[in-house]
Amino acid sequence: MEEDKEREKVDTSVLAPHVRKHVEVLLAQPIIGLCHREVEVLNPKPSFPSYDKENSNCDRFQIVIPYAGMRIECMVVFQSSGPECPPDFVFSDSRFFVPIDQIEALCSWDVHKSDGLLKVMKEIMQFYKKKQIQELDRYEHLSFEYLCLFQLQNFNEDDIEILVPSDPESPVLFLIRLPADFRHILPDFYQEESDLGDYPLLLVSFPNRDSSRSCQRLYLTKKTQLILGMDESFQLPDEVNDNYLTRYIIALEDELKTKAELAASRYERRRMYFTQFLSHFHRCVVEYDVLYFSSMTLMLREDDFHFILEINLPDDFPMGTPALVFRSIYHTFMGDPIAVAVDNYPYSPTWSMQKVLEETVKFIEEYVHLFRQDDGSFCCKYVIYLCMFVCI
Repeated sequence: MEEDKEREKVDTSVLAPHVRKHVEVLLAQPIIGLCHREVEVLNPKPSFPSYDKENSNCDRFQIVIPYAGMRIECMVVFQSSGPECPPDFVFSDSRFFVPIDQIEALCSWDVHKSDGLLKVMKEIMQFYKKKQIQELDRYEHLSFEYLCLFQLQNFNEDDIEILVPSDPESPVLFLIRLPADFRHILPDFYQEESDLGDYPLLLVSFPNRDSSRSCQRLYLTKKTQLILGMDESFQLPDEVNDNYLTRYIIALEDELKTKAELAASRYERRRMYFTQFLSHFHRCVVEYDVLYFSSMTLMLREDDFHFILEINLPDDFPMGTPALVFRSIYHTFMGDPIAVAVDNYPYSPTWSMQKVLEETVKFIEEYVHLFRQDDGSFCCKYVIYLCMFVCI
């Protein structure tokens, strides 16, 4: 998809009153189509020159609509002299003319209904999409790939956006909403936080219009990336890329499902770890991550020596060893509290949680004797510079 650029958001106060309310509704519901990015309203201008910027009564502006991984620009022109009249639309794609007499929201335009512009833009983009599908019919291989997508289970026309640029050297783009829904596999907190727009997207680029050879890129929301342990550079093996697009999508959905199941399993193991440790140290708990189960902080004592222990679970837990961070409330180094991180103590992902607890407690009891020693060379060797701990 095109890279995001910092653009100044429109100040709706410069718009004419009969225009402003339509734009405010559009910006309040800024997702049109599949892309997770929002519609932008730019460059408001008045029909007649005005030297008063605060009361310029702008009645025309540019709308930038994310579509098929690109941005489609459209000039919207209202009439200050005729506020009851519907707006005109001029697309940056000169091949497309808005079929005014076929846009229901335009034919029944009522300036007093503030969602009018939003409804019109949604209808216009549906017609724009139909135009792109017609352009696709000129290319046999790509048209075949498009039609084959409807063999996928639960796939329909609303799950794809197509862009066929006028420049024959530019790649044809498919933006596909993957039909498989793996959210029910993930932990409860993910399902509670997710919404209908939290779905994976696949951007497919066809550099050669006479071939079905393509490049793919998967787009996930940041939250989904975090849960699944994936980033935007994820790719399936090359041998999968050589297949038809439908086979690639099926393989990708299987991979996502597998990663979702693994994420759910890891989350359950983290929860079990916390349950075991919090039960054992229930009187010593300072704070812990109740949502992701990623860290906990304990205030412990060995004889008359008090110390803080922070337990941090790695992203790949239970395969990775939890890090134990010992924080002294007595020792300092150059004025800062001393902290020692340890992750090479006895631990195995195959152990039961009871055994993990027993071995960890045993190590803590042994290690704290070293930690409490007021030995400058020991402290200098293992010290980590950290901010002063704040008990919440």
